[in-house]
Amino acid sequence: MKEHNDRFSYRAAPSRRAFLAHGVAGAGLLLTPRVFASAFDPTSLPSREDRILVVVQLSGGNDGLNTVVPIDDPAYRKVRGQLALARNDCIAIGDGLALHPSMKGLAELYAAKRLAVIQGCGYPSPNRSHFKSMDIWHAGDPEASDFRHGWLGRALDRVESAAPELAVNVAPRAPLALHGERYRPISFRDPGAYRYSATKHVSEAFERVADGRQAVANPVLDAVRRTADEALETSRKVRGLALAYKTPEKYPRQPFGSSLQSIAGLIAGGLGARVYYTYLGSFDTHANQLPRHATLLGQLDSGLVAFQRDLERLGLADRVCVVAFSEFGRRVAANASGGSDHGVAGPMFVLGSAIQGGLYGRHPSLVDLEKGDLVHTTDFRRVYATLLDKWMRSDAAAVLGAVHEPLAFLA
Repeated sequence: MKEHNDRFSYRAAPSRRAFLAHGVAGAGLLLTPRVFASAFDPTSLPSREDRILVVVQLSGGNDGLNTVVPIDDPAYRKVRGQLALARNDCIAIGDGLALHPSMKGLAELYAAKRLAVIQGCGYPSPNRSHFKSMDIWHAGDPEASDFRHGWLGRALDRVESAAPELAVNVAPRAPLALHGERYRPISFRDPGAYRYSATKHVSEAFERVADGRQAVANPVLDAVRRTADEALETSRKVRGLALAYKTPEKYPRQPFGSSLQSIAGLIAGGLGARVYYTYLGSFDTHANQLPRHATLLGQLDSGLVAFQRDLERLGLADRVCVVAFSEFGRRVAANASGGSDHGVAGPMFVLGSAIQGGLYGRHPSLVDLEKGDLVHTTDFRRVYATLLDKWMRSDAAAVLGAVHEPLAFLA
């Protein structure tokens, strides 16, 4: 039975008890007071030398074979059938490979050595469920039995409490990837409309304290009230930076483009976040794939190119690295509906002025398949390990629970 696409990988909404224990949850916000206080204390903001990671989740399972196309492989047209792209339409990048025709801007960045293409990314014993596979990618652990913390959340947990890093998710609720044992990100779909809104229970409690009807000190309530005050200040700052940002760059006028423009504005305004997270989807192309996939890759292309140009204009491009991934690829053969079903391996992309662009890894074979699927050639944790060690200056082995050989797209 076909599974419905899970656009985001979410954890359950916090209970009121969790609210009181961890801080404040409202308007998509969940942060501890420690993070609030340091994130917006001007003395603790990251310097202009600190690096920022932007994660782009291609939700639904991107068809990697028609994204990075083995155009010179004689097996390609045979195995893809009606999904095969015309050779002359694709954009050759060398080694018998080409990018999809909708990726002209990214092809230019590839030629300029600002785009790294990591081929055949996946993990052992792959899972074709959107939910399970996304949890695996978010956790950075294919063998986990209890998905509670994400790879980026664990990295943020390791930051000294005096200067914690901040993660921002541009969607209503944060993905597992950003949740640590102690760390919680902030989330919003539209930063310009972002406001803290307390629950009715907490609002009534605040009112009782304010008008003197509750004379007895309540340490828990006082802590929640302080956190709410900090949350209000947080929302004012985010909203102010988003509304003040003006750019000549033309971002695509759809949610993905808007999210990248918002991220550029928050970076330019000095918000202090070290990780931003956003989404594009749905790539779950079970039917009518060719036009749908072309549209999605066109949005990816125009959004990332506008974002890179914006950062270059601002003089911030050397500080920002973008990584794009999908929870799995698609089946090699087309299905009867002109689409493709859930597969396994696919490419990842790393973009930025500081990275060493080019091809990394080996393209999966179109002949040696496993039950009609590509066999992954690069463990995705190698990409994570490279980003953690070389970009975020974290301990990849400690975060991922094992040593994974880094790739050379970062020095």
